Amino acid sequence: MTVLGRQNRAVVPAQILSGEKLQRLNSHSVSDALRYFSGVQIKDYGGIGGLKTVNIRSMGSQHVGVFYDGIQIGNAQNGTVDLGKFSLDNMELVSVYNGQKSDIFQSARDFASASAVYMVTRRPVFESGRRNRFNVKLKGGSFDLINASALWEHRISENLSSSANIEYLNTSGKYKFRYHKDGGYDTTEVRRNGDVRFLRAEAALFGKVKCGEWQAKGYFYNSERGYPGAAVKKDYGISLLNEDRQKDRNFFFQGSLRQEVTDLYSYKIQAKYANDYMNYVMPPESTVQPMDNHYWQQEVYITAANLFAFTPWW
Repeated sequence: MTVLGRQNRAVVPAQILSGEKLQRLNSHSVSDALRYFSGVQIKDYGGIGGLKTVNIRSMGSQHVGVFYDGIQIGNAQNGTVDLGKFSLDNMELVSVYNGQKSDIFQSARDFASASAVYMVTRRPVFESGRRNRFNVKLKGGSFDLINASALWEHRISENLSSSANIEYLNTSGKYKFRYHKDGGYDTTEVRRNGDVRFLRAEAALFGKVKCGEWQAKGYFYNSERGYPGAAVKKDYGISLLNEDRQKDRNFFFQGSLRQEVTDLYSYKIQAKYANDYMNYVMPPESTVQPMDNHYWQQEVYITAANLFAFTPWW
């Protein structure tokens, strides 16, 4: 069932956007989709390619856990996750919990966040007799926007299927705006250095085992973007073109296995390796103090959760 609303049966109310309703949104990233949820505040730090974070119930972005296919995304640099990097092209479900999920079968990380955003990617579903499914999209828009993507889903066997998805986006970020200068007149300017280019690729395997299922996924993201400067009334004697640039390269491999061994006992194992790099440059033309910063982060994560069900109600 496709729904945007609240699940009354859950102890903690959840807001869910999934299926066709999610695909019909006039949005490109997860941060745009989250604007449709109540109690959620999106922080946009300037420009088309600016950092986009979320806070729930004004708790701050550091208190919101962001999960991708059940495993939390980490960021040791500032403790927040840029949701503008995650596209809706291959997304099946986005949900927001104003607290913790009403599911006892979770890892310790799930319980550690005051609020949570869960992103679930597409899982291949085939009609009877079909083994392949293709989907190609090409979108255009304002500010020289070009967005192209391709999806291939393949059924290898009755218990094994695969999915591959690639997406490219490019925009100049140039748009006109009016502002009042110090000389006492209005003028029209063009926003500069607001371009964004990114390439995202994903590949995944989905399998079934006796009374359970597993999946393995590889994710790659590479982008370059500019950050436009401020529009000010007075010339302070320095350039305000703001040629700041940022490059990102992120990739991770993750997998999970869930199996119900008996009616009494179930287990879930998850593992992840992530490698992130960012380069932020402030050239001499845009500031009195040039900067060329590099950030690296590697993460290895393994978790095991065990569930004992003594009776149907306990």
